[in-house]
Amino acid sequence: MSLASHSFVLLLLSSPLAPQAVKPAPTAAPAAARPAPPAVDLAAIAALIEKGELGPAEQQLRTILAASGNPAARDLLGVVLARQGQPDEAERQFRQALAANPALRGARQHLARLYLDQKREAEAIVELREAAALGPLERDLGLKLAAAEVAEGHPVLAERQLRSVAERYQSVQALMDLARLQTRQKETSAALSTLRRALAIAPNSEDVMNAFAQVSLAVRAPVPALQVLEPLARLCPSVAQYHYMLGIALMQAGDIQASTDALKEAERLDPGRPFTLVALGLVLNTQKLYGEAKPHLVRSLDLEPDNIEAIAALAEAEEGLGELPAAEMHAQRALARSGDNAIGNLALGMVRMKQERYKEACEALAKALVADPASPKAPYQLALAWARRGDEAQSKKYLEVYRQRVREIDRLLEQVRAETGISGGMKR
Repeated sequence: MSLASHSFVLLLLSSPLAPQAVKPAPTAAPAAARPAPPAVDLAAIAALIEKGELGPAEQQLRTILAASGNPAARDLLGVVLARQGQPDEAERQFRQALAANPALRGARQHLARLYLDQKREAEAIVELREAAALGPLERDLGLKLAAAEVAEGHPVLAERQLRSVAERYQSVQALMDLARLQTRQKETSAALSTLRRALAIAPNSEDVMNAFAQVSLAVRAPVPALQVLEPLARLCPSVAQYHYMLGIALMQAGDIQASTDALKEAERLDPGRPFTLVALGLVLNTQKLYGEAKPHLVRSLDLEPDNIEAIAALAEAEEGLGELPAAEMHAQRALARSGDNAIGNLALGMVRMKQERYKEACEALAKALVADPASPKAPYQLALAWARRGDEAQSKKYLEVYRQRVREIDRLLEQVRAETGISGGMKR
Protein backbone atom coordinates (compact mmCIF):
# COMPACT_ATOMS: atom_id res chain seq x y z
CA MET A 1 0.00 0.00 0.00
CA SER A 2 1.25 3.39 -0.92
CA LEU A 3 1.92 6.09 1.72
CA ALA A 4 -1.08 8.02 0.43
CA SER A 5 -3.38 5.01 0.78
CA HIS A 6 -2.09 4.37 4.29
CA SER A 7 -2.91 7.89 5.33
CA PHE A 8 -6.37 7.58 3.92
CA VAL A 9 -7.07 4.42 5.96
CA LEU A 10 -6.03 6.28 9.10
CA LEU A 11 -8.40 9.09 8.26
CA LEU A 12 -11.23 6.58 7.80
CA LEU A 13 -10.52 4.97 11.14
CA SER A 14 -10.65 8.31 12.84
CA SER A 15 -13.82 9.43 11.09
CA PRO A 16 -17.22 9.11 12.77
CA LEU A 17 -18.45 7.74 9.40
CA ALA A 18 -16.19 4.73 9.57
CA PRO A 19 -18.02 1.33 9.85
CA GLN A 20 -18.48 0.08 13.44
CA ALA A 21 -16.79 -3.16 12.56
CA VAL A 22 -13.47 -1.51 12.13
CA LYS A 23 -13.58 0.43 15.44
CA PRO A 24 -11.10 -0.86 18.01
CA ALA A 25 -12.45 -2.46 21.14
CA PRO A 26 -13.11 0.18 23.82
CA THR A 27 -10.55 0.36 26.64
CA ALA A 28 -10.82 1.94 30.04
CA ALA A 29 -9.98 5.60 29.65
CA PRO A 30 -7.51 7.00 32.17
CA ALA A 31 -8.97 9.33 34.77
CA ALA A 32 -8.90 12.87 33.53
CA ALA A 33 -6.07 14.79 35.24
CA ARG A 34 -7.13 17.94 37.14
CA PRO A 35 -5.75 20.94 35.33
CA ALA A 36 -2.79 22.46 37.13
CA PRO A 37 -3.55 25.77 38.79
CA PRO A 38 -1.96 28.78 37.21
CA ALA A 39 1.47 29.71 38.54
CA VAL A 40 1.26 32.12 41.47
CA ASP A 41 3.90 34.85 41.77
CA LEU A 42 3.49 35.86 45.40
CA ALA A 43 6.85 37.64 45.37
CA ALA A 44 5.54 40.08 42.76
CA ILE A 45 2.43 40.67 44.86
CA ALA A 46 4.56 41.22 47.96
CA ALA A 47 6.50 43.82 45.98
CA LEU A 48 3.24 45.59 45.17
CA ILE A 49 2.37 45.66 48.87
CA GLU A 50 5.75 47.14 49.74
CA LYS A 51 5.21 49.86 47.15
CA GLY A 52 1.85 50.65 48.71
CA GLU A 53 -0.19 49.39 45.75
CA LEU A 54 -2.66 47.67 48.04
CA GLY A 55 -5.69 47.66 45.71
CA PRO A 56 -4.07 45.70 42.87
CA ALA A 57 -2.41 43.39 45.40
CA GLU A 58 -5.73 42.66 47.10
CA GLN A 59 -7.43 41.96 43.77
CA GLN A 60 -4.77 39.47 42.70
CA LEU A 61 -4.77 37.74 46.07
CA ARG A 62 -8.54 37.33 46.12
CA THR A 63 -8.36 35.87 42.61
CA ILE A 64 -5.78 33.35 43.78
CA LEU A 65 -7.82 32.45 46.85
CA ALA A 66 -10.96 31.97 44.75
CA ALA A 67 -9.10 29.30 42.78
CA SER A 68 -7.27 27.71 45.71
CA GLY A 69 -6.88 28.14 49.44
CA ASN A 70 -3.21 29.05 49.20
CA PRO A 71 -2.26 29.85 52.86
CA ALA A 72 0.69 32.03 51.85
CA ALA A 73 -1.65 34.12 49.66
CA ARG A 74 -4.09 34.37 52.56
CA ASP A 75 -1.25 35.59 54.79
CA LEU A 76 -0.43 38.34 52.29
CA LEU A 77 -4.08 39.29 52.11
CA GLY A 78 -3.98 39.72 55.89
CA VAL A 79 -1.02 42.09 55.48
CA VAL A 80 -2.97 44.12 52.91
CA LEU A 81 -6.02 44.32 55.15
CA ALA A 82 -3.94 45.33 58.16
CA ARG A 83 -2.41 48.18 56.14
CA GLN A 84 -5.84 49.19 54.97
CA GLY A 85 -6.95 49.59 58.57
CA GLN A 86 -9.05 46.44 58.79
CA PRO A 87 -7.44 44.66 61.78
CA ASP A 88 -10.28 42.26 62.53
CA GLU A 89 -10.44 40.96 58.96
CA ALA A 90 -6.63 40.84 58.82
CA GLU A 91 -6.53 38.72 61.99
CA ARG A 92 -9.12 36.35 60.51
CA GLN A 93 -7.01 35.88 57.38
CA PHE A 94 -3.84 35.25 59.41
CA ARG A 95 -5.67 32.75 61.58
CA GLN A 96 -7.03 30.90 58.55
CA ALA A 97 -3.59 30.83 56.95
CA LEU A 98 -2.11 29.31 60.11
CA ALA A 99 -4.94 26.79 60.41
CA ALA A 100 -4.07 25.59 56.91
CA ASN A 101 -0.32 25.68 57.51
CA PRO A 102 0.82 26.03 61.17
CA ALA A 103 4.47 26.22 60.02
CA LEU A 104 3.89 29.48 58.15
CA ARG A 105 6.43 31.58 60.05
CA GLY A 106 5.65 34.77 58.17
CA ALA A 107 1.99 34.62 59.13
CA ARG A 108 2.87 34.23 62.80
CA GLN A 109 5.14 37.26 62.65
CA HIS A 110 2.48 39.29 60.82
CA LEU A 111 -0.09 38.30 63.41
CA ALA A 112 2.33 39.27 66.19
CA ARG A 113 2.81 42.70 64.57
CA LEU A 114 -0.94 43.15 64.43
CA TYR A 115 -1.22 42.31 68.13
CA LEU A 116 1.61 44.69 69.01
CA ASP A 117 -0.12 47.49 67.12
CA GLN A 118 -3.23 46.76 69.18
CA LYS A 119 -1.24 46.70 72.47
CA ARG A 120 -2.04 42.99 72.88
CA GLU A 121 1.48 42.27 74.13
CA ALA A 122 0.89 38.87 75.73
CA GLU A 123 -0.75 37.45 72.60
CA ALA A 124 2.03 38.90 70.44
CA ILE A 125 4.72 37.21 72.54
CA VAL A 126 2.93 33.85 72.22
CA GLU A 127 3.02 34.17 68.44
CA LEU A 128 6.64 35.31 68.45
CA ARG A 129 7.70 32.31 70.49
CA GLU A 130 5.86 30.03 68.05
CA ALA A 131 7.55 31.77 65.13
CA ALA A 132 10.97 31.60 66.79
CA ALA A 133 10.55 27.84 67.17
CA LEU A 134 10.19 27.66 63.37
CA GLY A 135 13.16 29.85 62.47
CA PRO A 136 14.79 33.26 62.89
CA LEU A 137 12.65 36.33 63.42
CA GLU A 138 12.76 39.67 61.69
CA ARG A 139 15.08 42.20 63.31
CA ASP A 140 12.63 44.27 65.35
CA LEU A 141 10.57 41.25 66.35
CA GLY A 142 13.66 39.39 67.52
CA LEU A 143 14.59 42.36 69.70
CA LYS A 144 11.04 42.53 71.02
CA LEU A 145 11.00 38.86 71.97
CA ALA A 146 14.44 39.16 73.59
CA ALA A 147 13.21 42.05 75.74
CA ALA A 148 10.18 40.00 76.78
CA GLU A 149 12.37 37.03 77.70
CA VAL A 150 14.60 39.26 79.82
CA ALA A 151 11.57 40.73 81.58
CA GLU A 152 10.22 37.25 82.32
CA GLY A 153 13.54 35.95 83.64
CA HIS A 154 14.62 33.82 80.67
CA PRO A 155 18.16 35.08 79.95
CA VAL A 156 19.19 32.06 77.86
CA LEU A 157 16.24 32.52 75.50
CA ALA A 158 16.88 36.25 75.35
CA GLU A 159 20.53 35.71 74.50
CA ARG A 160 19.56 33.30 71.72
CA GLN A 161 17.38 35.94 70.07
CA LEU A 162 19.95 38.71 70.48
CA ARG A 163 22.73 36.62 69.00
CA SER A 164 20.51 35.68 66.07
CA VAL A 165 19.62 39.29 65.31
CA ALA A 166 23.22 40.44 65.77
CA GLU A 167 24.59 37.80 63.39
CA ARG A 168 21.98 38.19 60.65
CA TYR A 169 21.61 41.97 60.67
CA GLN A 170 24.94 43.14 62.15
CA SER A 171 22.69 44.91 64.64
CA VAL A 172 24.42 47.28 67.02
CA GLN A 173 21.23 47.44 69.10
CA ALA A 174 21.21 43.66 69.52
CA LEU A 175 24.86 43.71 70.59
CA MET A 176 24.19 46.51 73.07
CA ASP A 177 21.24 44.62 74.55
CA LEU A 178 23.32 41.45 74.69
CA ALA A 179 26.12 43.27 76.53
CA ARG A 180 23.60 44.63 79.06
CA LEU A 181 22.27 41.12 79.60
CA GLN A 182 25.79 39.72 80.04
CA THR A 183 26.64 42.50 82.50
CA ARG A 184 23.48 41.75 84.47
CA GLN A 185 24.57 38.10 84.56
CA LYS A 186 28.01 39.28 85.82
CA GLU A 187 29.64 38.06 82.59
CA THR A 188 31.60 41.29 82.25
CA SER A 189 34.44 39.88 80.13
CA ALA A 190 31.89 38.52 77.64
CA ALA A 191 30.08 41.87 77.70
CA LEU A 192 33.31 43.69 76.88
CA SER A 193 33.92 41.34 73.95
CA THR A 194 30.38 41.91 72.69
CA LEU A 195 30.80 45.68 72.90
CA ARG A 196 34.06 45.45 70.96
CA ARG A 197 32.03 43.95 68.11
CA ALA A 198 29.49 46.77 68.38
CA LEU A 199 32.30 49.33 68.39
CA ALA A 200 33.77 47.77 65.24
CA ILE A 201 30.41 48.21 63.48
CA ALA A 202 29.69 51.69 64.85
CA PRO A 203 33.02 53.21 65.96
CA ASN A 204 31.58 56.72 66.30
CA SER A 205 28.40 55.84 68.17
CA GLU A 206 28.24 57.78 71.43
CA ASP A 207 25.99 55.15 73.02
CA VAL A 208 28.34 52.31 72.10
CA MET A 209 31.43 54.19 73.28
CA ASN A 210 29.73 55.04 76.56
CA ALA A 211 28.66 51.43 77.16
CA PHE A 212 32.11 50.12 76.20
CA ALA A 213 33.75 52.52 78.65
CA GLN A 214 31.42 51.58 81.49
CA VAL A 215 32.07 47.86 81.10
CA SER A 216 35.81 48.46 80.72
CA LEU A 217 35.81 50.33 84.02
CA ALA A 218 33.79 47.55 85.64
CA VAL A 219 36.50 45.00 84.75
CA ARG A 220 39.25 47.50 85.69
CA ALA A 221 40.58 47.77 82.15
CA PRO A 222 41.54 51.47 82.03
CA VAL A 223 43.44 51.38 78.73
CA PRO A 224 40.47 50.43 76.50
CA ALA A 225 38.25 52.69 78.60
CA LEU A 226 40.55 55.65 78.00
CA GLN A 227 40.64 54.95 74.27
CA VAL A 228 36.98 55.92 74.06
CA LEU A 229 36.59 58.25 77.05
CA GLU A 230 39.21 60.79 76.03
CA PRO A 231 37.50 61.47 72.68
CA LEU A 232 34.07 61.40 74.34
CA ALA A 233 35.09 64.00 76.93
CA ARG A 234 36.72 66.10 74.22
CA LEU A 235 33.84 65.91 71.74
CA CYS A 236 31.14 66.30 74.44
CA PRO A 237 32.82 68.77 76.81
CA SER A 238 29.59 69.67 78.61
CA VAL A 239 28.67 66.09 79.59
CA ALA A 240 29.73 65.64 83.22
CA GLN A 241 29.35 61.85 83.08
CA TYR A 242 32.15 61.49 80.53
CA HIS A 243 34.54 63.60 82.61
CA TYR A 244 33.63 61.57 85.68
CA MET A 245 34.30 58.28 83.87
CA LEU A 246 37.54 59.69 82.44
CA GLY A 247 38.59 60.54 85.99
CA ILE A 248 37.83 57.00 87.18
CA ALA A 249 39.77 55.49 84.27
CA LEU A 250 42.77 57.70 85.00
CA MET A 251 42.51 56.78 88.68
CA GLN A 252 42.57 53.08 87.74
CA ALA A 253 45.59 53.77 85.52
CA GLY A 254 47.40 55.48 88.38
CA ASP A 255 47.43 58.99 86.88
CA ILE A 256 46.12 60.64 90.04
CA GLN A 257 46.73 64.29 89.11
CA ALA A 258 45.00 63.92 85.74
CA SER A 259 42.20 62.04 87.45
CA THR A 260 41.73 64.92 89.89
CA ASP A 261 41.44 67.43 87.05
CA ALA A 262 38.83 65.34 85.23
CA LEU A 263 36.78 64.81 88.37
CA LYS A 264 36.88 68.49 89.27
CA GLU A 265 35.55 69.28 85.81
CA ALA A 266 32.75 66.74 86.28
CA GLU A 267 31.85 68.37 89.61
CA ARG A 268 31.89 71.83 88.00
CA LEU A 269 29.57 70.72 85.21
CA ASP A 270 27.13 68.84 87.44
CA PRO A 271 27.66 69.79 91.10
CA GLY A 272 26.61 67.57 93.94
CA ARG A 273 26.67 64.14 92.34
CA PRO A 274 27.57 61.77 95.21
CA PHE A 275 29.73 59.44 93.11
CA THR A 276 31.78 62.35 91.79
CA LEU A 277 32.24 63.75 95.28
CA VAL A 278 33.41 60.38 96.64
CA ALA A 279 35.83 59.87 93.74
CA LEU A 280 37.24 63.36 94.29
CA GLY A 281 37.70 62.60 97.96
CA LEU A 282 39.56 59.39 97.15
CA VAL A 283 42.03 60.96 94.70
CA LEU A 284 42.66 63.90 97.02
CA ASN A 285 43.30 61.47 99.88
CA THR A 286 45.80 59.65 97.67
CA GLN A 287 47.65 62.95 97.26
CA LYS A 288 47.40 63.52 101.05
CA LEU A 289 45.25 66.59 100.44
CA TYR A 290 42.99 65.56 103.29
CA GLY A 291 41.73 69.07 104.01
CA GLU A 292 40.47 69.37 100.43
CA ALA A 293 39.05 65.86 100.41
CA LYS A 294 36.99 66.11 103.59
CA PRO A 295 34.40 68.73 102.45
CA HIS A 296 33.62 66.68 99.32
CA LEU A 297 33.13 63.55 101.39
CA VAL A 298 30.99 65.27 104.02
CA ARG A 299 28.83 66.69 101.21
CA SER A 300 28.46 63.25 99.62
CA LEU A 301 27.26 61.83 102.94
CA ASP A 302 24.76 64.67 103.31
CA LEU A 303 23.30 63.42 100.01
CA GLU A 304 23.71 59.68 100.63
CA PRO A 305 24.19 58.98 104.37
CA ASP A 306 24.66 55.23 103.91
CA ASN A 307 27.29 55.35 101.15
CA ILE A 308 29.93 52.95 102.49
CA GLU A 309 32.70 54.19 100.19
CA ALA A 310 32.09 57.75 101.29
CA ILE A 311 32.13 56.78 104.99
CA ALA A 312 35.40 54.86 104.56
CA ALA A 313 37.04 57.65 102.54
CA LEU A 314 35.98 60.19 105.16
CA ALA A 315 37.64 58.01 107.81
CA GLU A 316 40.86 58.08 105.76
CA ALA A 317 40.71 61.88 105.42
CA GLU A 318 40.06 62.32 109.15
CA GLU A 319 42.96 60.03 110.03
CA GLY A 320 45.19 62.11 107.76
CA LEU A 321 44.02 65.26 109.55
CA GLY A 322 44.74 63.70 112.95
CA GLU A 323 41.05 63.46 113.88
CA LEU A 324 41.47 59.97 115.25
CA PRO A 325 38.19 59.48 117.22
CA ALA A 326 36.11 60.53 114.21
CA ALA A 327 38.29 58.45 111.86
CA GLU A 328 37.95 55.37 114.07
CA MET A 329 34.20 55.81 114.34
CA HIS A 330 33.70 56.18 110.58
CA ALA A 331 36.06 53.31 109.76
CA GLN A 332 34.22 50.97 112.13
CA ARG A 333 30.89 52.15 110.77
CA ALA A 334 31.99 51.29 107.24
CA LEU A 335 33.38 47.90 108.29
CA ALA A 336 30.21 47.06 110.20
CA ARG A 337 28.43 47.26 106.84
CA SER A 338 31.18 45.67 104.74
CA GLY A 339 33.93 43.94 106.67
CA ASP A 340 36.25 43.58 103.67
CA ASN A 341 36.09 47.23 102.55
CA ALA A 342 39.61 48.16 101.48
CA ILE A 343 39.54 51.85 102.43
CA GLY A 344 37.79 51.17 105.73
CA ASN A 345 40.43 48.64 106.74
CA LEU A 346 43.22 50.93 105.55
CA ALA A 347 41.86 53.84 107.62
CA LEU A 348 41.39 51.67 110.70
CA GLY A 349 44.88 50.22 110.32
CA MET A 350 46.41 53.69 110.15
CA VAL A 351 44.40 54.78 113.21
CA ARG A 352 45.71 51.73 115.08
CA MET A 353 49.24 52.64 113.99
CA LYS A 354 48.92 56.07 115.59
CA GLN A 355 47.44 54.42 118.68
CA GLU A 356 50.52 52.16 118.72
CA ARG A 357 48.29 49.09 118.52
CA TYR A 358 50.52 47.53 115.88
CA LYS A 359 49.17 43.99 115.94
CA GLU A 360 45.64 45.24 115.25
CA ALA A 361 47.06 47.60 112.64
CA CYS A 362 48.68 44.67 110.82
CA GLU A 363 45.42 42.72 110.87
CA ALA A 364 43.40 45.58 109.41
CA LEU A 365 46.04 46.47 106.82
CA ALA A 366 46.34 42.83 105.73
CA LYS A 367 42.58 42.84 105.02
CA ALA A 368 42.97 46.05 103.04
CA LEU A 369 45.71 44.45 100.93
CA VAL A 370 43.54 41.42 100.17
CA ALA A 371 40.58 43.63 99.24
CA ASP A 372 42.64 45.87 96.93
CA PRO A 373 45.81 44.04 95.92
CA ALA A 374 46.71 46.60 93.23
CA SER A 375 46.99 49.54 95.63
CA PRO A 376 50.43 50.43 97.02
CA LYS A 377 48.95 52.05 100.16
CA ALA A 378 48.31 48.95 102.26
CA PRO A 379 51.69 47.19 101.70
CA TYR A 380 53.57 50.42 102.49
CA GLN A 381 51.70 50.83 105.77
CA LEU A 382 52.17 47.12 106.52
CA ALA A 383 55.92 47.51 106.06
CA LEU A 384 55.86 50.35 108.61
CA ALA A 385 53.65 48.41 111.04
CA TRP A 386 55.85 45.32 110.97
CA ALA A 387 58.93 47.47 111.43
CA ARG A 388 57.32 48.97 114.55
CA ARG A 389 56.70 45.42 115.77
CA GLY A 390 60.39 44.67 115.30
CA ASP A 391 59.92 42.10 112.53
CA GLU A 392 62.42 43.22 109.90
CA ALA A 393 61.76 40.25 107.60
CA GLN A 394 58.03 40.98 107.37
CA SER A 395 58.72 44.66 106.95
CA LYS A 396 61.08 44.00 104.01
CA LYS A 397 58.54 41.59 102.50
CA TYR A 398 55.79 44.21 102.39
CA LEU A 399 58.19 46.94 101.33
CA GLU A 400 59.01 44.82 98.29
CA VAL A 401 55.28 44.33 97.63
CA TYR A 402 54.89 48.10 97.78
CA ARG A 403 57.74 48.63 95.32
CA GLN A 404 56.27 46.01 92.99
CA ARG A 405 52.91 47.80 93.03
CA VAL A 406 54.62 51.11 92.19
CA ARG A 407 56.45 49.45 89.28
CA GLU A 408 53.17 48.01 88.02
CA ILE A 409 51.54 51.44 88.13
CA ASP A 410 54.47 52.92 86.21
CA ARG A 411 54.18 50.19 83.56
CA LEU A 412 50.45 50.78 83.27
CA LEU A 413 50.99 54.50 82.80
CA GLU A 414 53.52 53.78 80.07
CA GLN A 415 51.00 51.45 78.42
CA VAL A 416 48.35 54.16 78.60
CA ARG A 417 50.69 56.65 76.94
CA ALA A 418 51.76 54.16 74.28
CA GLU A 419 48.30 52.82 73.38
CA THR A 420 46.15 55.90 73.81
CA GLY A 421 48.48 58.84 73.31
CA ILE A 422 47.19 60.26 76.59
CA SER A 423 49.66 62.11 78.78
CA GLY A 424 48.42 64.07 81.79
CA GLY A 425 44.85 63.07 81.08
CA MET A 426 44.56 64.34 77.49
CA LYS A 427 45.97 63.52 74.06
CA ARG A 428 49.50 64.62 73.41
